[in-house]
Amino acid sequence: MRTSLALVAAVCLSGCVSLLPKPPPAGAIYTLRAGAVEAMAGEPKAVVLAVGEPVAPRSIAGADIVWRQGAEIAFMEGAAWDGAAPDLLQNLLIDVMDRRNGVRAVVRGGAGVRADAEVRWNVMTFEVVENGATLEATIATTAQLIDLRTRTVLADERFNATAPISSRSGRAAAAALERVATEAALLTADWAIQTVQPAPVQPPSAASTRR
Repeated sequence: MRTSLALVAAVCLSGCVSLLPKPPPAGAIYTLRAGAVEAMAGEPKAVVLAVGEPVAPRSIAGADIVWRQGAEIAFMEGAAWDGAAPDLLQNLLIDVMDRRNGVRAVVRGGAGVRADAEVRWNVMTFEVVENGATLEATIATTAQLIDLRTRTVLADERFNATAPISSRSGRAAAAALERVATEAALLTADWAIQTVQPAPVQPPSAASTRR
């Protein structure tokens, strides 16, 4: 009798287990990579540039991929960045600026390395925009170039980029967002490199001249 009850319980338990819903598929994770970046012609400037962490609104400050329809903001299901978007954008700009090879070195802001100037990036939008049947990736940024030697703003500029999205999929959306982020990073890097200037060479003092 006990054996029969045990068999019935096992059958019931196996039936309950088989009725549980299957777990959802794992979400896709995407990153931002610049791809091929050509070095600038000529010798690098004798300047160390820092790249600060981008400032971004709360909607794009996390790992979610933002999808906008008019004034409504949503997040893509089953797709996300492999880190907070501002961190990935900072890494992307550092990588692009370094590979352009227009200055002596590029460092992360706040890393404890003395730099001559710093690029401060404000990312206002970084999202998929749906407008009727049209899908588009867009990024809108402003950048400031700060002279860390004098604590003055050398220049500020806006850099925007858009790219069409071929289909309603996480892969297509992430690829288009990567393209616009890379374009904005290239524009920002070239602007900063062309704007920043090495510190003026100090003339020798009178005492050293007499020696």
